[in-house]
Parts: sequence; C-alpha cells; structure tokens
Amino acid sequence: MRLVALLCVALTGGLPLYAETKIVETGGSGLVIESKPPAAKVFIDGIERGLTPLLLDGIGPGVYALRVTKDWYDDWTARITVPARGRLEAYIDLSPAMGTITVNIKEDGREFSGGERIFLNGVETGAREFDAPEGWRTVKVSAFGREAGQKSVFVVRGEKINLDFELKRAAFTLSGLRVSRSVLKPAGIGAQGILAVDFTVSAAGAGRFVVLNEKEQEVFSAPLGEFEQAEQRYVWDGRDGNGEIPADGVYMVRIEAEGDEGLTLSSVPLAVRIDSTLDEGPLSLGSGLPGLFFVPVSGARSGGTFQVEAGLVFGKAPGEERGFDTLPFSAGLSLTPFDGWQFAAAVNARPGRYGGIGPAAAASVKKEFLRPAGLVPGLAASAVYGWVEGDFLSAFGITTGLQLNAPLSWRLGRRFSLHFAPALLWTGGGGYPDEPPPRLVAAGGLLCRFRLVSAAFSFRTIITFSGEQEEFCPAAFSAELRFTPPRTGLSIGLLAGSFLGGGGWGGFGGLSVGYMF
Repeated sequence: MRLVALLCVALTGGLPLYAETKIVETGGSGLVIESKPPAAKVFIDGIERGLTPLLLDGIGPGVYALRVTKDWYDDWTARITVPARGRLEAYIDLSPAMGTITVNIKEDGREFSGGERIFLNGVETGAREFDAPEGWRTVKVSAFGREAGQKSVFVVRGEKINLDFELKRAAFTLSGLRVSRSVLKPAGIGAQGILAVDFTVSAAGAGRFVVLNEKEQEVFSAPLGEFEQAEQRYVWDGRDGNGEIPADGVYMVRIEAEGDEGLTLSSVPLAVRIDSTLDEGPLSLGSGLPGLFFVPVSGARSGGTFQVEAGLVFGKAPGEERGFDTLPFSAGLSLTPFDGWQFAAAVNARPGRYGGIGPAAAASVKKEFLRPAGLVPGLAASAVYGWVEGDFLSAFGITTGLQLNAPLSWRLGRRFSLHFAPALLWTGGGGYPDEPPPRLVAAGGLLCRFRLVSAAFSFRTIITFSGEQEEFCPAAFSAELRFTPPRTGLSIGLLAGSFLGGGGWGGFGGLSVGYMF
C-alpha cells in the first residue's frame, strides 16, 4: 500500500516545492530519488551520492538533508525522513534558473510604441519584461513596417539584463504568394467554390488582386485596401468582373502592390485551373474509404479539400430475430492536402447483441492516377486497414484486415458516373487478419449528382475461395440520398440497404450529416 509521507520539508532560500514534485512511502527499504530532468547530482548530508535516477538501498532510517542540483536549474533542498519500515521515493521537478530581461525599443531616438512583437528563442513573450532561463538566449524584436532586430545574451540566475533596440523603417516588399487550391469549381460547394490567396508584405501600402486568362487579358481585379499587417489574404469566388463564371481553362492570379514610398511591385503569378466538370460532392466516410456506402471512387479531389461526417444507422443484423440493441454510430474525416492524394479515417461504435458497444476503426490512403475522360475511366489505387473488435465487419462496412483496391470510374454525361472497385482482402474472424490467403472483394455503384441533391446505389460482395475460411457478407446493397444546401459545405444524407450473411438477410437505414471545407 502506497501512503503519502508526512515529510518535514525545510526549503532553503525560500525555494518552492513544485507541483509535480512528490514524496511517497512504498514497500521495501532505502531511498529512491528521480528528477525531471534526469542526471541531476544528489547530496545527502552534504556528501555527493550520485546522479538521478538513484537508488540508495543501504541507507538506514532517520532524518537527512537532501539537495538535488543541476546546471541551469535551481537547487532543490529539503529534510527527509527515511522510515524504519518501508522505502521513501522522491520525484523532484527541478525549476529552471531564471534571470530577467527588459527590452527597450526606440525609433529615431524616441520611444517606440507601434505594436512590436518580442520573441525569446523563437517563442513570443507578449511583454517587454520577462523571465528567461539561465544560459545563452536569443531575443528578437519585430514590428510591421520595421526591420527586425536580434541580439544574443547570456542570462544569469537572479540578474536583470537591459537590451536596447533601435528600429529602422523597412523597404516595401511583396512575397510568399500562395493559393488554397489549384483547381476551382466556382459553382461548387464548400472549399471547391472559393480560392483563398495569401501573401506577405513588409510595410504599409495598398494593392489589388488580378486574374488573367491564357492570353494575358484581365478577367477580374479587386482592390485590397490598405496594408496594416504583414500577413494578407483575399478570397475570390471564381467569377469575372460581371459576376459570371469564366470558361474552363487555366488562369493566372497575381498581386499588384504599391508601398507608401511609391515603390510598385508585382508578385510572381500562380496558375489556377477552373473546371466546371469537377465532381467533388460529399462522399460517404463511414468505412474509412471515401466513396459511396459500399464502393470507393477513383477521384481524390483537389488539394486543400477537407470533409467530416457523422452518422447513425438502425436495423437488424442477418440471422437475428430483432433489431440492433444500440444504434451504431460513425465519425469519419477525409483530407486532400495536395492534388491526387487523399487520406481518410473513421471510427465506429457498433451494436452488441445484448446492448454492449464494441469499437471499429479504419484508415486509408488513395492515389489518383487518371481522371475519367470519354471512354477512358478514372483510375486510382488505395489501401485501407481496418479493425473490428472480435468480428469481420462493422455496421458501416469496416472490414477487419488489409484491403487493396483499384477503383475505376466512368463519366456518363454531366450527371451520372459509374464506379467499380475490385479489391483483395486479408482478414480474420477475431478482429485481426489471421487468414493467409486473401479474399476477393467486388464492389460497384451508380452516382447521380445534381446541384442540390445527389443519389447513389452501390453493392458489395466478398468472395471466399478456401473452404476453410468462414463465409461472411456474400452480398450487400445500399441506396443513398444527399441534400446539399446552396453555397454551403453542409450535406444531409439518408441511407437504406440490406445485406446477406449469418444464415439470413438483414436490413438497415440511417442518417448522416457532414461538412466540406
């Protein structure tokens, strides 16, 4: 039994006992001393006994003067009592030795008060006077429209240091132009319908945002106002000067800016493609593999797209006489950090036959190789690893084990797309992939997408080749209906379906809510 020791602690020099420091009695004998950070020197009654972590098993019971020291940290001292029956364990959180730095800032010989930022070793202090740990430290002072100043200083515990900075006005510069995405669908939902443009200026001025077509003709421009800080952003909705959506193609965006001293600069232009055929509506994320409910799609979206989704389903598992005792819940997310690559993950709470809830989780990565064009299908490769506690399959389609997919997609006019995804699955029945031979997964579906509503049908079958393997989910079907309010990233979905397994048919329905950024 571990007891909190009532310890006579006499701290010299008024040093505090830090929050994470603790001293306890345990079974055994002797004295154990650990410190944060480790490798601190330990003195018992003035005699050095070693470095932490330290075990003194032969020390007898009694009262001792304990001192723990380390360079750049304040000494920790106390009087401790080692019990006659039991071991005393001391866990000591050393406090860095501190000095005080005061920063004085002037401009043209006068006190400066223009919204400066002060950094100690790269971390903003928020004040002109602050404590700093002992040792060599770097102090940096910056302010909008001024050249940054930097000095190194050696801090000694308990001492005060004054640092003087004289700021000079900075020349006007424009740099760091970057866009939130490389492909834009102005009529699309969420992030795919807007373009965020970020850049940096060094001093006060003004500018305008400009869009040029491939013939270098101006399609759109807008004033940016006065620059009052270094980081700037402008959001473009993808429309021209008349409020119309430009024709599909590649456009160049740039920033033209002028400093207060009359210097005019133009950023290096960046290419952005407008694509009205971009199919980036919300997808089902419950299985950890974005697509329709039972089939992944080949499209990986354009860079900068992010989607979250949560859902509930209700129904009856195959072979059971009554419905789920608890409603299975799913939460999923999908991220496309740059063009052609998509990462996704999902967690499920699945129903237990007697009311218990067991977890399931999956994560996937997908690389898009081709986009559909005419008779040529879109092509991607994806891998997903799933875990379902004690079972093969969750209510949202997560399967235990590793699954390798080759999604194919065909565009059938403006509204329809056909999807097929053969896959190999290494799985097992206890929540872990313990079957050496893989199974074959065949999944397909049809998607119809309108501006505000989309509908989809999908199916999946898992084929077993070995008679020693347990058969599960030989057939599953789903139908989905999603509503996307105009000019938002919100999506509300309805789901219904059925599946075969466990000696019978089962059915399910559900609701999902998601958002695309």
